[in-house]
Amino acid sequence: MTEKNTRRLLAFSRFAIVYVMLLVCAGNITNSVLLKWGFRDDHKGHVAQSYSLITMMDGAAPKPYVYRSAFPQAAKWLVEQVGPPVQDRLFKSIVRHDSLHRSYFSDAPDAYWTPVTALVYHLTYIAVVLATLIALLFVYRLARLHGLDFGHSVGFLAAFSFLYPLTFQRGGYYYDFFELVGTLGACYFVLTRRMLVCTLLIAMFSLNKETFFLVPLALFFLHESGVPMSRRLGWLALQLAICVAAREFIMSGYAANSGGLVEFHLWGNLLFWSKPASWLSFYNLIAKGVFTPSLQNPLMLVPLAVFFRAAWRRTPARYRRYFFAAFLPTALLFQLFGFADETRNFSVVFPAIVLIALHGAHRFTEIFELRTAVPKRSGAFDADKVDRLPQ
Repeated sequence: MTEKNTRRLLAFSRFAIVYVMLLVCAGNITNSVLLKWGFRDDHKGHVAQSYSLITMMDGAAPKPYVYRSAFPQAAKWLVEQVGPPVQDRLFKSIVRHDSLHRSYFSDAPDAYWTPVTALVYHLTYIAVVLATLIALLFVYRLARLHGLDFGHSVGFLAAFSFLYPLTFQRGGYYYDFFELVGTLGACYFVLTRRMLVCTLLIAMFSLNKETFFLVPLALFFLHESGVPMSRRLGWLALQLAICVAAREFIMSGYAANSGGLVEFHLWGNLLFWSKPASWLSFYNLIAKGVFTPSLQNPLMLVPLAVFFRAAWRRTPARYRRYFFAAFLPTALLFQLFGFADETRNFSVVFPAIVLIALHGAHRFTEIFELRTAVPKRSGAFDADKVDRLPQ
C-alpha cells in the first residue's frame, strides 16, 4: 500500500472512531437523562399547572419555565403547517411501535397524546440528540485545538460524556442541551476568531433561555490580548443588544401565566448545603439500582479537586478570567434562584471548565500517581527477562 493510500486509510479510521464515539457518548447522555426525567411529564394529573412539554408547546406553562418554550412552540407551529392528513399518517407510523412514548414519555397522559403532541415530542427528542452530538463535537474540536493528540482527544470526549450526565441527577430538561451546545459553540468560535459565527450562534440560542446574556459577558474576557479593546467592546455591545431583544421577545405575552419572574430558593439552598448528608448523597440517574455519587460527594469532589488544582496551574490567565466571569454571576444567581445541587444550571460555566480540564488531560496519570524510582517487587513481571529466555 502506498503512503498516500495509507494516509487515507488512517484518516478514514480516525473519522470512523470519532463518529462512533460521538453516537455512543450522545446516546449515553440522552438515554440516561431522558429515562430519568423525560420531558418533565411527572405532573401527577395536573397537566395545566405543570411545566411539561405539553404546556410548554401551548405557552401555558407557569413562569419562569414558559420563557424557555420558544423551541416547542416553534416545533408545534411547524407541525401544524403540514396539515391534518400528513399529521395523521405520521402519527399512525409513530403509534405502531410508540417506543419513545413508552421509554421516555410514559408519564404523558394518553388523552394528550394527539398527532400534534406526538410529533412535537419526537421533533424535540431529535433536536436534543442532535444538540448533544454537536456539543460533543465541539468538545472534541476544543481538545484538538489545544494540542491533544488523537488518543487523548477521544479519551477526553469519553470522560466528558461520563461526567456530564451527573449534572442532571437532581433534574433536567430539554433546554439544558440547547444551552450547552450554544455556550460551547460560542466559546469555540471566539477561540478560532470567527466572531460573526459566534454572534449568530448567540442570537439563535438567546431564544432558548432568558439568562443567555451571561454568555457574551463571560466571552468578553476570552479574547486574545492582541484583539483591540474597541473591537471587543463592539462585539459585546452587539451581542448584548441581541440577547436583550431576544429576552424581551421570549418573555412577552405571558402576564396571565401563573408563577413569577424567578423562584427564590436562598433559604432552602442554605439549609441544603448546611446538612452533612447533602455532601454524602447518591443518585440513581444512570440506571435503576446503580447509585452514583453526587458531584459534592467526596468520591467525586476529592479527585476533581486534585485534578483541577493541577490543571489550573497550567491554565493561561485569560482562561482563568473567563472562568471567573462565567462562574461568579452564575454562582450568585444559582444560590438565590437555583435549587439544591442542580449543577446543570452551571452550563454557562461548562466551556470554561472544559478549557481548564484540557490543560490537565495530557497529564492525567502524572497528576494521580507519584512517579518515584522504586526497586521492582520480587516476582514482578519483567519484559526484559522474556527476551533473555533460551529459545
